[in-house]
Amino acid sequence: MAVNFFLSLYSWAVIAALTIIFGTLAVITSFFNGNISRKIAKLWGALILKACRIKVNIIGAENISSDKSCIVTSNHQSYFDIFVLLAYLNIDFRFIAKKSLFSIPFLGQSMKRLGYIPIDRENLRSALKSVKAAMELIKDKTSILIFPEGTRSPDGRLLSFKKGGLNMFLKHGNMPVLPVVIKGSINILRKNSLTIRPGKTVELHILKPLDATAGKSGSVGIIIEKTEQETRMVLEG
Repeated sequence: MAVNFFLSLYSWAVIAALTIIFGTLAVITSFFNGNISRKIAKLWGALILKACRIKVNIIGAENISSDKSCIVTSNHQSYFDIFVLLAYLNIDFRFIAKKSLFSIPFLGQSMKRLGYIPIDRENLRSALKSVKAAMELIKDKTSILIFPEGTRSPDGRLLSFKKGGLNMFLKHGNMPVLPVVIKGSINILRKNSLTIRPGKTVELHILKPLDATAGKSGSVGIIIEKTEQETRMVLEG
């Protein structure tokens, strides 16, 4: 028990130190070169995973296309999902993240400077502004990553997708959907827990993109349903 406590304490200390260091670097470099800032974010995620001895196995990397933007959807089991996606999802993307994360010292400032977009799900007008901001990024061939469940799963099982946000992006974006599935991060850090369990293995599944370009003709609901079904099949398989 004591060993677990000290391992968890060590992990949090490392995360805090790396967030302060790399968050500050990301903010500074963002004024000069956004690409360097994003590489810093990628390194930040990779170093945290390494320090916590988290191994990541990637399945389906060949399904990534770097020449076009897409809407990336991911299930959400743990805060460690963010580190996994930053370190191992090799496309230029920005997170759509809940507004409260942008208030965290160092992390929040760096997220703003890196172009991540806060969304307030309780405020429709604010949410629409977030969608419009994301659409501007897409014009520059930048992909958008969202967590359709809206929150972390308490037990690792897939929650029902909140279709409102994804529906808005599909209607405005008219681009492919790239589903990714994270398995195993629930074993590192659970929702409503501060206990980090290092030394785990996580799988990052990158599924084949789904054609959502027909969204204007009313097939958005079908695309969302198919995305949820394929995510659930991989997660429960």
